[in-house]
Amino acid sequence: MIRKNGASRREIDWASVHRRIAVAGENRDASREAKDAILVERARALARPIETATARTPDLSLATFDLAGERYGIEARLIVEIGRLSDFSPLPGAPSHLIGIANLRGDILPIFDLRALLALNRRALDDMSRLVVLGRHGPEFGILADATRELTALSSAELLPPPPSVSEEARHLIRGVTKDALVVLDGAVLLEDRRLFCDQEDEART
Repeated sequence: MIRKNGASRREIDWASVHRRIAVAGENRDASREAKDAILVERARALARPIETATARTPDLSLATFDLAGERYGIEARLIVEIGRLSDFSPLPGAPSHLIGIANLRGDILPIFDLRALLALNRRALDDMSRLVVLGRHGPEFGILADATRELTALSSAELLPPPPSVSEEARHLIRGVTKDALVVLDGAVLLEDRRLFCDQEDEART
């Protein structure tokens, strides 16, 4: 047939058209999949620093102190107060780690020397000794310190196991050690340790 304008009319090859549309659709789908894969990989890459930062987010607030030439820390939430060791009454016949009892505003407060439990060198008490009072809802007992330091915050993920040189007796009292040699004591374990309980019989001996 001849069109009025003189151009010849061709039959449309619909099968070829459909094939081209199908190929274009496949290419478009492949392109979308590739883009999606790139976006997923970018999202993962962005998430890695966030995950790392979260793992290192400080979750431990510690009060630090010196004991026998080493640095120690205990969770600040378990510390009632820190002060100077002033007056206390020794308990004859008491275990070596129980140095005596003190009157803390009307409360009888046992005072312990952790050096005996941690196998550290002990020295005589002097007026420079500090007292760290522990307790959950009030003062339960005090522990000696040579000097008190600053509050510090760190992530529990930073803690390393105690070195092999630490005795088994002391190991369960230690939560971990940091790279800069801060020994983090487990305050909750200390508060439950039966060796740090003072019986009424001990108090009566005074």
